[in-house]
Amino acid sequence: MRRALPVIVAIITGVFILVALVLPVSLGGYLSIVLRWAIVVGAMALLVAIAHLFLAQWRRLMRGNKGSLYSLVFVLVFLLSLAGGLVLGVDDANYRLWVASIQKPLEVSLLGLLALVMTSAIVQFYRARGWSPLTLAFGISALVFLVIGLGFLQALNIVQLTAALRVFEQLPLIGARGLLLGVATGALLLGLRVLFGLQRPWGD
Repeated sequence: MRRALPVIVAIITGVFILVALVLPVSLGGYLSIVLRWAIVVGAMALLVAIAHLFLAQWRRLMRGNKGSLYSLVFVLVFLLSLAGGLVLGVDDANYRLWVASIQKPLEVSLLGLLALVMTSAIVQFYRARGWSPLTLAFGISALVFLVIGLGFLQALNIVQLTAALRVFEQLPLIGARGLLLGVATGALLLGLRVLFGLQRPWGD
């Protein structure tokens, strides 16, 4: 029964949401209540995850394990950010500047790491696939869009070239829409599997 209860709750909730989306007039009010419950539960789960991360870093700092310096930095920054948010408020300009000064370097570092990972993946891709029309087309297209993204060609201010670049700049958007359609299809199939009890992401 303990294993079956989450499945039953997930199935009932999924069916109710589908019916409420089909019949918004009669069930729209109840759907908003369910969505509010989901937001509250998600927020509590996020708080639990943050508390677990903080306690794990605190224990690591207290034990003096290897890399405890990073734990010390995390604990200090977390406490300062929490205190600033509680005292100044999240709408304060100085607090927003403090958060941005932490967030932006992290985002730049993650983007740099992502670039290195993608470069390594490309090298492994060519090693595994070798030189073929498919790999050549992939490499040439990647280089073309990289040069376009740098903005050097746009700086030439040539009318015909600018018009051609606008056409090329639309191609990644078409590919992105295709990826979004694939993600949406995968999410739909996963939702149906959860709805029918074939997939249990909350399980062991």
